[in-house]
Amino acid sequence: MLPTVTRIVDLSHPMYSNMPNIGGQVTFFPLDDHAYLSQITGGRMAMESRMILMPEHCGTHLDVPRHSDADGLSVDQVPLEQLVLPGHLLDLRHRQNGEAITIADLEEAESRTSRTIGPDAACIVWTGTSKDWGKDDFAMNRPFVPVDAAQWLVDRGIRLFCTDLIGMDDPSEWWWPTHAVWNTQGVCMVQQLCNLGALEGEDFLFVCLPLAMKDGTGCPVRAVALVFEQDGRGAS
Repeated sequence: MLPTVTRIVDLSHPMYSNMPNIGGQVTFFPLDDHAYLSQITGGRMAMESRMILMPEHCGTHLDVPRHSDADGLSVDQVPLEQLVLPGHLLDLRHRQNGEAITIADLEEAESRTSRTIGPDAACIVWTGTSKDWGKDDFAMNRPFVPVDAAQWLVDRGIRLFCTDLIGMDDPSEWWWPTHAVWNTQGVCMVQQLCNLGALEGEDFLFVCLPLAMKDGTGCPVRAVALVFEQDGRGAS
């Protein structure tokens, strides 16, 4: 019997013109307008549509291997099985802005769950920084995942790293070596999640579906969690 989904948690920031972003300008501008079309058609037609201009890497979005590896998988090539996985929430909220999330931190967070970090779940690092999303310097004033911790997660077999952080690298390392560790070894990343607190102690399926963008290096996504009814085994 399939597990019962009790609720769906939206993990994505809204998208809108001039939204906070480090990847480039986000703009929605009108193509059709209800009032104008109604006027010129004598009321026989009214609709609205907009043109969207945005970078691949903006808001809640997916990074795929092509982002850092010229020979890596593009968005349309990533198997959906890598983007729809049981969620494994790791609580790293004790780490302050400017501090590294260490291997010891990950091990300790793992020990407080009933599962092992590995390939069968989306590894979700919860830092609590989504509350600062859009504030001045929110892209630089945050915790980070250093290269050795990133490689440790790769060695544990993760396929999808997810976080509420806007960036995972040490802000002082402009060459983004943490990105490279994951992307060049086939790990996809989802950044700028929100509402992770709603998943504490829950069993859930993490779903992140991008547009099937040919040659894409990333894509904004609507990431959600399908929360399952507890079956008496305790929190995951």
